[in-house]
Amino acid sequence: MIKRTRIALTAATALTLASGVALAQNSSQDSTSGSSSMMSIAKTVEMLEGKGYTDIDSIDRELDRYDVDATAPSGQRVEITVDGKTGEVLRSERDDD
Repeated sequence: MIKRTRIALTAATALTLASGVALAQNSSQDSTSGSSSMMSIAKTVEMLEGKGYTDIDSIDRELDRYDVDATAPSGQRVEITVDGKTGEVLRSERDDD
């Protein structure tokens, strides 16, 4: 009886782990495919650096946007809001912190 219980628990654990891996794979595919998906943080940093921003030290995701703390091409510290789908800088204001 104990052996059957162990086998059942082992099978249940394996199924649970396998479904978790499948969900994780689907999530990563969804976030990288299609034009309506969010840009990755790495792609966002690359895009901002291409526009002359440096010292990018904070990126927070808020819905479909990224809030970024960085140094602007002018040398001033700024808080930037970036559209997470297009990469467009929606707002840039001086960071007084």
